[in-house]
Amino acid sequence: MKILLTGAGGFLGSRIARSLLEAGATDLRLHYRRIGDPASVEALRRAYPDARIETVEANLLTPASLGGLTQDVDCLIHAAAGMRGAVADMFANTVVGTRNLLDAAARASVGRIVLISSFAVYQTVHLAPGALLSEQTPLEPEPVKRGAYAYAKTRQEQLFREFADRHGIETVILRPGVIYGPGGGAMSPRVGLAAMGVFVSLGNQAPLPLTHVDNCADAVARAALHAPPGSAFNVVDDDLPTCSAYLDAYRRQVKRMRVVRLPLWLFSRSAGWLEAYHKRSKGQLPAVFTPYAVASMYRPLRYSNQALKSIGWSPRHGTAQALDTSFAAWREAAREGNR
Repeated sequence: MKILLTGAGGFLGSRIARSLLEAGATDLRLHYRRIGDPASVEALRRAYPDARIETVEANLLTPASLGGLTQDVDCLIHAAAGMRGAVADMFANTVVGTRNLLDAAARASVGRIVLISSFAVYQTVHLAPGALLSEQTPLEPEPVKRGAYAYAKTRQEQLFREFADRHGIETVILRPGVIYGPGGGAMSPRVGLAAMGVFVSLGNQAPLPLTHVDNCADAVARAALHAPPGSAFNVVDDDLPTCSAYLDAYRRQVKRMRVVRLPLWLFSRSAGWLEAYHKRSKGQLPAVFTPYAVASMYRPLRYSNQALKSIGWSPRHGTAQALDTSFAAWREAAREGNR
């Protein structure tokens, strides 16, 4: 089976490639927007000499460049997406790029497509504190209220499902929580935000839905190779810390920070003031947070990975050890940056 992996040069994508090979895949086509590190591909070829590993450079926003990308592909894993930047850029890289890729996959008769989505697609604003967020939780009907990233990922899933219904292909969706690990970002907005020399703690006692990048990559590989068509899986590790516990450990092990802890009720009220001023001022001050977004993202919930475990996945790294390893790597990176 030939597997095409988009976004193979990314933080998660590079790990997915290795997890697929470890899981027994022998024919990979790795997509890069730009092939900037051939040494990493050569390392994979040396580690798995019996596997066929191709590389393809293509811009998903340019349909004319995608013809050869999907040719002869049996399974497509779509991990490329826009994670940051202007709203228009995020939408283009996530939604428009996906539409172009799906059109190319349809022309090439790709039979199975795996989409890497996000927790951001769920409607959580109506869940009670402490409720379980599961694969049965409804998707967000008004993603524009959640911000640019949530809107782009929700629209991407809608597009994906419409495509699957139209073409009758096998689909699998994975929705990771906060992906972390050495080489990635250390502070999710779920924990808080840095502003004017102070870190504002926002998540506080809410559980932080972490998944180590290796654990997440293993989940993608397992689902791509073994999950039944039409299934969806939340990707989250065991023994999750609260946002406060994560922040305190980061301050002890990586670097000291001045912290202001903002209670959820005050955060929500402040977001309401900001939204109201944004409307009165006709956009002079952007409404970075709204009460709807705050209630959706910072609500204390429980998370389960039982559906993923039911297809044979288990975390490669335990949370306590993975956090210690990540904190050590970030501490060393901070020291290097200060030299």
